[in-house]
Amino acid sequence: MHVGVPTRLWTTPIARSDRRKTSRLPLLPFVFQPQASPFAEALPIELRKSPPRAYPNLQPTTNNEPNEKEKKEAWRYEGYQEYWKWMASDDDFFIFRRFQNLNAGIEARLEQIHKDNANAPETRRNDSFRWDSKKEEERHSLMCELTGLLHHYNKYIESFSKVRERPRAEERQIQNVEEYRKEGRVIDKEMNFIEQKGDLISIKSSAPSPIGRFLAGTRLIRSLPFIRAKEDPEVHAVSPYNHYASEERLANLTTGSVIVLGCMMLLGPMWWLNFISDNTKRLAVITGFLVIFMGSMATATANKPFEVVASGAAYAAVLMIFMQIKVD
Repeated sequence: MHVGVPTRLWTTPIARSDRRKTSRLPLLPFVFQPQASPFAEALPIELRKSPPRAYPNLQPTTNNEPNEKEKKEAWRYEGYQEYWKWMASDDDFFIFRRFQNLNAGIEARLEQIHKDNANAPETRRNDSFRWDSKKEEERHSLMCELTGLLHHYNKYIESFSKVRERPRAEERQIQNVEEYRKEGRVIDKEMNFIEQKGDLISIKSSAPSPIGRFLAGTRLIRSLPFIRAKEDPEVHAVSPYNHYASEERLANLTTGSVIVLGCMMLLGPMWWLNFISDNTKRLAVITGFLVIFMGSMATATANKPFEVVASGAAYAAVLMIFMQIKVD
């Protein structure tokens, strides 16, 4: 995209002595064309159309009809067409690179351009009103052009900050693409991005909770009939090797698991303390359940540390109330 500067329309002034002679003549338009700045030429703003690459070693494909095996395992035999469909069919398959090192290099390049412009000989001669008036038009055109460039730069920073906010790709998501790479008919050179594991991010906007990540990463749970999603040939890559889980059902299972775990952490010590009369043993039971509760809150949920401490204090207060129950 090329950020252009709107052309300004100026009219040529007419001297007062010549107004009477030219009162019936229309004003002559003068089109002001801003000059290109070296700052603009150094930035790759305009998207250039590159000619298609030639592949001399490729041979034309045959028109043979696929057999039954190729129809059932189209993801393995149809190449890119089925690979794109497979990758877009689920968020756990759709991972890509953020190119953070390349984006950081662009910032370094802009800083160098800024220093070169600041140290240019033309910028040092600012002690003369005649020089200022001589360079006024050029300065005005550069400032107009710089406005568009800064707007493009700010949009670029805003868009990349959203990319940085996306969570990193999980190991199981990377393994999904690697398994497809082993069996699918895709060129290896164009799948090398999967080797940059530290630069891979997920299409999901937020990372799931640890307990949700555990449930989604367990193959046995994803294969359950009430968890599996209904396969749609228009959306999913139907194959015996792909198992699609319903995101809504997984979320409900995660919520139910948290509720069941919370009930166990409340009812368990309450019934246990009912059969213990020694206060020292009661305090040991409360301490054990409190440690388990805080460990579960820290590892199974996405709570912050101070939230874990606050919830642990509330849980300890409830257990101390249970401790007041006297055993007959």
